[in-house]
Amino acid sequence: MKNKFKDYFLNTPILITGHINPDGDAIGSALALKILLDSMNIEATVSFDITGELPSNLNHLPYHLISNPDKELYNTVFVFDCGNSSRLGNLESLVLKSKNIVVVDHHIDPTFGDLQIIDPTAASTTQVLYRLFKEEDLSISKDIADCLMTGLITDTGRFQYSNTNSEVFSIASDLMSKGASLSQISENIYGSVELNALKLQSKVIDRLELDSELKFIYSVVYEDDYKKFKTTPSETDFLIDTVRLAKESEIALLLKEQSDSSFKGSLRSRTSLDVQKLASSFNGGGHKAASGFSTTLKLDEIINKIKHEIRKQI
Repeated sequence: MKNKFKDYFLNTPILITGHINPDGDAIGSALALKILLDSMNIEATVSFDITGELPSNLNHLPYHLISNPDKELYNTVFVFDCGNSSRLGNLESLVLKSKNIVVVDHHIDPTFGDLQIIDPTAASTTQVLYRLFKEEDLSISKDIADCLMTGLITDTGRFQYSNTNSEVFSIASDLMSKGASLSQISENIYGSVELNALKLQSKVIDRLELDSELKFIYSVVYEDDYKKFKTTPSETDFLIDTVRLAKESEIALLLKEQSDSSFKGSLRSRTSLDVQKLASSFNGGGHKAASGFSTTLKLDEIINKIKHEIRKQI
């Protein structure tokens, strides 16, 4: 019986994946494992369902290791940062028919997986994966350290979110001792923005709406904005951090209109109010300080529903 993470390494071929349109945590986790398996001469494929392009602010990661699935069946699939198989997008059926599914995550109550390695108190999935590397005596190279650090930085908002604790800093320190380039990673993720996306930021600021009673602020990016400002959705993930800057707010929302007129929402909290509960009302997910969702509801319906959910918590 397999009871360790590395017990599954021998059940090849292996697929490594995560949620649709992966963020720094999902990509960082997946590529960290891919680099490890490569060093052990174990075959593995890293794939995601990606609509559009991977974000350029994560291109310090070895994107060249990401490819399309080349097999109709994988014996083992490692799934990172994804607790619901529906969020695997077009890879869902391929994953679910595999013989072994290992889910590593920091979100609550995963709905699938033969082995579930979950800690909802962890700041990031890479934090959970780092622990596995240490517990099972798996080597962390500089390249792996960079991948793990990326997830740690993105999911703690540069170590600013309330999920940042002493363990997070301890892990970051150890990763730096192994060669992780903290300053370069942080600069690429947060310190450099595509000019056209920066111009779009002014429009997002113009559209800010604040509910002073609920201390809730939100703004919107419309599908036409990408054409007008000659940018892409993957280049605008930073805009939620612009929305949350207002001192008068405690809960922030950025809505991005999709090509099918649905909306993708990003939520942030700077208090004890749990935005995961807000996202779950739309069948979304995440964690207490940062969560997301997708919905076909209209803009006014989304805002009214979120306000209603906020009132239930205060």
